[in-house]
Amino acid sequence: MARYMAIIDVTGEAFGALLKNPHDRKKAIEPFFSAIGGSVEHYWMGVGQNRLYIVINMPDNEIDMQAVSMMVFGSGIANAMDMVQLVTSEEAVTAMKRASELSYQSPTD
Repeated sequence: MARYMAIIDVTGEAFGALLKNPHDRKKAIEPFFSAIGGSVEHYWMGVGQNRLYIVINMPDNEIDMQAVSMMVFGSGIANAMDMVQLVTSEEAVTAMKRASELSYQSPTD
């Protein structure tokens, strides 16, 4: 499973709907992610921002991640969204070890 953080700029209309019907959006989106083999790890709102920060675990599959992106934009809740794949500190150390074994000639060399 891969871990991703979605950073979503929410529309005013979406916030207006939440004010009319306050509810836990993490619980509301969990069935969607479960249906495509994923899970919601964290769901945060930025204080003083129109942003959501959602950490999801998903199969490492670009098609499903693109489907998530299309669904978010198609719903009209987002002005913009960044999807960042996250690695653990252990995975970062593995990447460091691999990088140290590689050689690269910079165009400025």
